[in-house]
Amino acid sequence: SSPMHELGLTKNIVAIVTEHAKGRQVKRICLSVGPQACVESRALEFCFGIVAEGTVVENATLEIVSAEGDTFLIKEFETEEAA
Repeated sequence: SSPMHELGLTKNIVAIVTEHAKGRQVKRICLSVGPQACVESRALEFCFGIVAEGTVVENATLEIVSAEGDTFLIKEFETEEAA
């Protein structure tokens, strides 16, 4: 897969989590990724560092857990408590 594929996926992840975080800083994002998802974890992590910059997910830890088949989804994410 080309790094452009991961870049697009990462932009979607950041957009979705940012929307649901409602302005709170995100501490952790957990993704479920299956072996047939055609996603390179290292490329995803690299893109995340770039795409997340200047957003509420900027300092979040990206956690990638193994899943079945072609699974690719945001399993959960954790935000800072509202001030």
